Amino acid sequence: MLDTQIDVRTSRLHLRPLPESDADRIHALLANWEVIRWLSTPCWPYTSGDARSCISARKLSSRDFITAAIVLDGALIGVINAITKPASTIQREFAYSIGYWIGQPHWGRGYMTEAARGFLAYVFATTSSEMIFSGAFIGNLASLRVQEKVGFTRDGEGMLF
Repeated sequence: MLDTQIDVRTSRLHLRPLPESDADRIHALLANWEVIRWLSTPCWPYTSGDARSCISARKLSSRDFITAAIVLDGALIGVINAITKPASTIQREFAYSIGYWIGQPHWGRGYMTEAARGFLAYVFATTSSEMIFSGAFIGNLASLRVQEKVGFTRDGEGMLF
């Protein structure tokens, strides 16, 4: 099992575990169509119960799931996570796929790029994974820019159902 007590500090942000007390803040930020429409799993409308369920699921952290609250000046502004997936059926190794979101009031200030850099360094330092994947919906240019800034290279398009 990984150290689930992530504690990463960047110049402006703190990446820390996601306690139940963050549920109301997560709900406030994610109950916004402009944010949630770019995410692959949350339902709409997003309720406070959905936020609590999300946090409960992430308490079961293992090598298969790493999550962190993105905190600015003591307030949660987003979440970033990594989930394992098979790297290939031939290698039988695993790699991580990262996903992230940030509340709309915090867009365009470089916070997600900063958080992603710190989070990726943490994942590489604390796991044996040599590969990390990420993706974005077509049209989510801001997320694609974050991925490029932190070193991802675009290798194609896929379909998500």
